[in-house]
Amino acid sequence: MRTCPCGLPTPYDDCCGRYHRGAAVPTAEALMRSRFSAFAVGDAEYLRTSWDPETRPRRVDVDPDTRWT
Repeated sequence: MRTCPCGLPTPYDDCCGRYHRGAAVPTAEALMRSRFSAFAVGDAEYLRTSWDPETRPRRVDVDPDTRWT
């Protein structure tokens, strides 16, 4: 069991992982946690699609060597 990178004591798959797989994000806090977790796990596509369309870049690159602590 891998704890979610967002800081909650919940397994990733039951926490932010479900949003990364397409579940609706219920609150602004959950959205921000899920975006942090996306950076931490390298899910660039989730970051791009969860970005406001008016300001989102065409491409989001995530450096796999970056370590979030």
